[in-house]
Amino acid sequence: MRTRFLGTLCAAVLAVSVSGCTGAVAPPPSASHDLTVYHWWTAGGERQAMTKMEEDFKLAYPDITIHDDPTAGGGGITLKTVMQGLLAANMPPDTFQSLAGGELKTYVDGGYLDNVDDIWAAQNLNQKYPPVLGQMVTFNGHKMAIPVSIHRANWLFYNVPLFSRYGLTPPSDVDELIADAKVLQAHGVTPIGLGTLDKWTAVFLFDVVLLSVAGPDVYEQFYTGLLDPQTDPRIRTAFEKFAQLIPYVYSGHGTLTWSDMPTQLGTGEVGMMVLGDFAVPLLTDAGYKEGPDWEAVGFPREPTEVFLMIVDTFTRPKGAQHPDATTDWLDNLVSAKTQADFTILKGSIAANRDVPVSTYPDSLQQRAYEAFKNLPVVPSSIHGALSPLAFLDAWQDLITVFLYSPDVDRALSQTAIFMKSYDVAGNSAWYWAK
Repeated sequence: MRTRFLGTLCAAVLAVSVSGCTGAVAPPPSASHDLTVYHWWTAGGERQAMTKMEEDFKLAYPDITIHDDPTAGGGGITLKTVMQGLLAANMPPDTFQSLAGGELKTYVDGGYLDNVDDIWAAQNLNQKYPPVLGQMVTFNGHKMAIPVSIHRANWLFYNVPLFSRYGLTPPSDVDELIADAKVLQAHGVTPIGLGTLDKWTAVFLFDVVLLSVAGPDVYEQFYTGLLDPQTDPRIRTAFEKFAQLIPYVYSGHGTLTWSDMPTQLGTGEVGMMVLGDFAVPLLTDAGYKEGPDWEAVGFPREPTEVFLMIVDTFTRPKGAQHPDATTDWLDNLVSAKTQADFTILKGSIAANRDVPVSTYPDSLQQRAYEAFKNLPVVPSSIHGALSPLAFLDAWQDLITVFLYSPDVDRALSQTAIFMKSYDVAGNSAWYWAK
């Protein structure tokens, strides 16, 4: 995988350097018998879900050959680098995965995407999709991607046998989380699982602390640059509470990725973890069952429970070699059958409201479905729905370093500098929820 990534990136860089100031010339469109798809779904159930999506496409379009180009890296961290190189070199794939919101906006601002207004209208997506999804992919009055699935990021998973053995109940806020952690640690169990090779997992943990301390309005204001982190007491409190959690976090977190965390929980090596519902397929594949082995609750539930949302989309790049195949791919993604087949394996819920809750065999997906309908929806920060990506890159480094050296004053000062340097307020002024 590393060889493929380096080869792709080097090709993109070479193309840019050879083109000089005039820019590379994209190859002309050709007959749509091929489709090149870039994505980051490489781990466990993610890979299975993507394979199923491609199988459904082949049933609808048997004459088109899919060239699958997965790039490992949780949350698409590596793929973003690859895509920026390819797009800048005028070497776009036929379609690629992006998260809705701020991440998608970076490709729109770069002039790299054609809109999907025709598909949106033809498929009547204003009726089939919840309004919030349309808002998250609308820029300059145009729909710029097709949403496929919705993840909830703020699940607190816990090991059922451990909680039963020590008489614990799932925490509803950060103070209860710390209290449960103290009990688990006293019995020789690492309380909180974490794998920060991906870095964004550290932000997941910080975000639930911020939500618990300050609520969703402050959370959104913080990530859109409307608060001064050095003077707002709620941001300081969030960092102080986060620091209190650190002694209870798995000490080797820097050696693990997000996909290592579910196994730790299933074995009882750790008692809890904060992760999205994309962890469920990994738990299931490892033989751990919801109910007897593990359970999950939305977190925090106090002061306000929210649905912390991640939306996966696919795009229509400008200059794609097989534009007709791109349209066919995007059309098929809207299908209720395709989204049902995909999300059952992925652990997410469908963007298309024609997929009923009865589609999902496990209670967690059913609960996510109901939570999305009934709870306030807030975007997951680190997955690019709010702040600009340049800030998020620096932010995840800051939070990861804080786990090793929890200096609150330094963290607040650095956060303020990053917010000003990357003009978080200006770059987040588009925010769809305003």
